[in-house]
Amino acid sequence: MSNYTVPYGFCPVCAEPLETSTIDNHLRSSCPNCSYIDWGSFSLGVGGILWNEGKVLLVQRAHNPGKGIWTIPGGYVNQGESIGDAIVREMQEETGIKAKPLSIIALRDRPSNCSTEKHDTYIIFQMSLLEGTLHAQPEEVSNLGFFTFEECRTLKISSLTLSAIQACRSISQGLILNKDADLIGRLSTLYQISSNWSI
Repeated sequence: MSNYTVPYGFCPVCAEPLETSTIDNHLRSSCPNCSYIDWGSFSLGVGGILWNEGKVLLVQRAHNPGKGIWTIPGGYVNQGESIGDAIVREMQEETGIKAKPLSIIALRDRPSNCSTEKHDTYIIFQMSLLEGTLHAQPEEVSNLGFFTFEECRTLKISSLTLSAIQACRSISQGLILNKDADLIGRLSTLYQISSNWSI
């Protein structure tokens, strides 16, 4: 999935040509015929940090952007897919390893004022190993393996990956899934900090 997009020229609801107007203090494309407003384009990605015997799982990107860079396994969330299901799928596709999400430990938010770029959000999970044997998905991964934190620092590695690996070595548990919350929408999930006390 590309981080770039082409702005609509016509309304996707009624096919009327869109006009530019100021809405909520921003220039936005809107339809003069119906209530459609183009609020922008968004992409949602996930990554997973999986430790096993003191080493973390990394993959080396096989294509651009970032060809040759070492990073955590991950990818884009599909429409109708929860973020937890997405990271399980992406990790298994890229590495052959089945793992389950334990908590959210980081979130990178990359907005853009450019109409041709998507607002890009990336959520990083700490994962727990379930089963599987390492094998790279050749379309996306040129190499993979488990590395100590010290070894990670010697690799050609993204700063986001290194920062997230270091963060998950801390005492904080991160945001964990709350399965007891009564949420609107059957696909809804809630991640929040764990609390053992009340006010």
